Amino acid sequence: MAKAFVLPFVVYLAGMSLAAKWSDQFPLLYSLTVLATLLVVIWSWRTSKAIVPHWKILDAVLVGLVGIAYWIWISHWHLEASLTAGFPAWMQPSPRVAYDPFAEFSSHLAAWGFISIRLLGLAVLVPIAEELFWRGFLMRWIVSEEWESVPIGKMTAASFWGVTVLFTLAHPEWFAAAGYCILLNSLLIWKKDLWKCVVAHGTSNLLLGVYVLSTGHYELW
Repeated sequence: MAKAFVLPFVVYLAGMSLAAKWSDQFPLLYSLTVLATLLVVIWSWRTSKAIVPHWKILDAVLVGLVGIAYWIWISHWHLEASLTAGFPAWMQPSPRVAYDPFAEFSSHLAAWGFISIRLLGLAVLVPIAEELFWRGFLMRWIVSEEWESVPIGKMTAASFWGVTVLFTLAHPEWFAAAGYCILLNSLLIWKKDLWKCVVAHGTSNLLLGVYVLSTGHYELW
């Protein structure tokens, strides 16, 4: 059932689009997005049965660590800005909201409350929603319209690079996203286990959150 693989990603993407458009209401809209995504993820998890949790995840954690180290390192080069300088605005990547809760909330308690919601969204829900869509559905659908008969981890050149291109364009950090997607695609080819991609993705997003909160580089968030 394609809906179980696609809907969490669509719900999160739609919510984030609204939160970015009305950034003055970002905490409220993001919190509502997390709630809606959580409900859909619970349904999708039970329906898709594509993600089977287990504790043999050391390799996935290491991939997530390497991936986010690369992401942070290359993002600071701002290569996208150099590449698209002089291009029309619609051809340039849109920056993130870069919401700093400590600057926006008068109470540190409220700021940490929102950070908890932010981490739930980024480190738990986003990895599930994205992996179900990108590597659970789209990668197999590109291989065959009868995608449910395609085993997890089976790819063609078209599916590997097609997902990489689309994943890249879905993020403002193009060079970081391209390399990261190649890394996770490779992990899936190697292990044939979507859960390991979820763990790697979650590890990366959690460490990115820690990095952002420690350094103040909210433009990456």
